[in-house]
Amino acid sequence: MSQAPDPEYIIVIGASAGGLKPMSEVLSVLPRNLNAPVVVAIHGGHLSKLTEVLTRTASLPVRKATDGMALEPGVIAVCPGGEHTRIEGRVLRLGRAPDAARFQPSVDLLFRSAAEHYGAGTVAVVLSGNLNDGTAGAQAVHEAGGVMLVQLPREADYPSMPASVVLHDHPDAVLLAEDIADRLRELVGARGLVRAI
Repeated sequence: MSQAPDPEYIIVIGASAGGLKPMSEVLSVLPRNLNAPVVVAIHGGHLSKLTEVLTRTASLPVRKATDGMALEPGVIAVCPGGEHTRIEGRVLRLGRAPDAARFQPSVDLLFRSAAEHYGAGTVAVVLSGNLNDGTAGAQAVHEAGGVMLVQLPREADYPSMPASVVLHDHPDAVLLAEDIADRLRELVGARGLVRAI
């Protein structure tokens, strides 16, 4: 009898205003032997220096996402500002998306595409931000059987983005940013997201 292949996983994180600090906190604790790619999206303009800023504190290599870039376990890909990033198979695709043009990059689009291609292997996080980007994507993650973590709205500098997910979706946990970091560390071990060294 053949053994089922190990599932593949991805961690996707979305934020907007006020999201840089909790994003840095979460990325600083990921294990160096993480057996999953990480893709992060924070709303911003095309001149954003987000990649450079996150490189200073992240525990893993950080790269600016490019069109056609392969997703690599243990590498953080940062969605560039001013356009959208979606997952197709095991690569990233960048460009415009009329149905998601309100926020760039769109957290909804990123989450939906992750859920479509990774299914129950999707671990998604929504942090501080304005308005409701990420809510529809969170629902897609939930429906695919993935894990949805949300920053506690009262802790967020801008609470409406995480509050919208809490109100409209079924998050697995609503936590302080430092507790999201701890929960991710627990999840990566429990779900087999770390490689043996």
